[in-house]
Amino acid sequence: MKLIRTGMTAAVLAILAGACLAAPLKLQPANPQPNPKAGLNVKYVGQGTQRKIRDLSQAKQLLSKAQPGQPLRGLDYADTNKGEDVMTFTDPYNVAAEVTGYMRFDAPGIYELETWSNDGIEAWVGGQQIGRVTGIQGCEANQRTEVEVPKAGWYPLKIYYFQKLGTSCLMMKSGKKGERITWTPNNVFGR
Repeated sequence: MKLIRTGMTAAVLAILAGACLAAPLKLQPANPQPNPKAGLNVKYVGQGTQRKIRDLSQAKQLLSKAQPGQPLRGLDYADTNKGEDVMTFTDPYNVAAEVTGYMRFDAPGIYELETWSNDGIEAWVGGQQIGRVTGIQGCEANQRTEVEVPKAGWYPLKIYYFQKLGTSCLMMKSGKKGERITWTPNNVFGR
C-alpha cells in the first residue's frame, strides 16, 4: 500500500511539474512604448575565411568589435547560396551579428514563436529567451516557444547570431496558439 501511495504521489508531482514547465513565457512590453521606424538595427563583425567562428560563445565575444550595418528589413533572410553575403553584411563567411529593435503584437494572447537559423542564435523577445542554438547547423527551425503577450504593443527584441561557412539564414515564424504558424511579416518589426 505504501508503495502504491508513493508511486501515485510521484506521478502527480511529475504531471504538475510538467504543467508548470509548459506554461507560456510572459513577455514584458517596451516601456515607454516606442514609435519605431521599419526594420531592425544590426551590428556586424566579420572574421574572413581564415579565422573561424566555432560557436555562439565566441561570436558573442567578437561582438565587442562590431560596427553598425545597414538595417535589416525584418527576419526573412532565407537560406542563401554558398558564397552569398550574410543578410546586409558584405561577407559570406564567419560573421557575427547583434540584432536589436522591437516586435509588435496587435492583440494580447498566447503566441508561438519559432526562430530559424544557420548557424547559431540566441533570441530574446520581451525579456524572454525564445531561441538558442550554440553550434553549427543548416537552415532549420530551432525550438518553438509559447509566449504570453499581456497587451498589444511593441516588445524589445535582441538576437545574437553567427554564420560560419556555407550558406546562411535568419528567419522567424509566429502565430496565435491554436492558429496556423506562418512566416513573420516584416511590418511587425521596428527600430
